[in-house]
Amino acid sequence: MAYRRAGTLLIPSGPAADLGRRHLHVVCNDTDEDGLNLLVSVTTWTNNLCDPTCRLEAYEHPWLTHSSYILYRKAALREATQLDAGIEQGLFTVQEPMNGQTFLRIRNGVCVSPQTPRKIKRYFGCL
Repeated sequence: MAYRRAGTLLIPSGPAADLGRRHLHVVCNDTDEDGLNLLVSVTTWTNNLCDPTCRLEAYEHPWLTHSSYILYRKAALREATQLDAGIEQGLFTVQEPMNGQTFLRIRNGVCVSPQTPRKIKRYFGCL
């Protein structure tokens, strides 16, 4: 299956003590010709040491219940086949897409955040 930008998935990404904890991930691009998608994770805003590039509030997506931010330093390329397998196995859950305005902020932040890995910026056309 091909994934569309602004789509969201719940993916297990908790700490070792809580492997069942899932975080919302945002698909930043349509599946490319190599079958890849760029995903970024949404995580809880805890203090001013968090990356301020793209802060989100609870009203910006039904899954969010408190202030959060995009964890650009953990941005990752994932094969669409991996995403398919995770959904088929019940490990990943498809959620509602991000609204357009919020998605634009998230997408623009890939290039703006100082924490986005260089290889991700290169893939995304920032460099």
